[in-house]
Amino acid sequence: MAAPPSITTPIAASSLAGSIQPRCTTSRRSTGRAASASGRSARIAAGQTLFRAGDKADFLYFLAEGRIEFVEIGEVMEPGRLFGEIAFFAPDKRRSMTARCVTACTVLHIDETTFKQLYYQNPAFGFEVVSLVAGRLMADVHRLQASLAASRESSPEPLA
Repeated sequence: MAAPPSITTPIAASSLAGSIQPRCTTSRRSTGRAASASGRSARIAAGQTLFRAGDKADFLYFLAEGRIEFVEIGEVMEPGRLFGEIAFFAPDKRRSMTARCVTACTVLHIDETTFKQLYYQNPAFGFEVVSLVAGRLMADVHRLQASLAASRESSPEPLA
């Protein structure tokens, strides 16, 4: 049986390079890919929370450097990944998880309007995002199924 999809599944991000802007404070240090993509780098210190579950979603993010943990599920994302996109599709536009920097990070963002423009202008990008969202939602289903199965196994049998 194949491993369930993960929140850390990569997405082709070349379509985003010109549209992503730095998030948080600007650093004087160049940060490679992030600097070339946006002309500036933005750093977030290790231990800082980028967003919390329940927060309103204003941006979709791209992790250029560092590692981010999704606290509720304990998964860590490596650089080169897009995240925070599910909230743009949620009816209430709220975050479903908390994103915390495990290490110092360079995080770039785009707003919902720019995201929608990219989505409609570049069908390949749109398809990648839909695949990413579906994969992450399926990972949630697999986690819930595993948790339910574990709780059934640990529960005592009902008395007759």
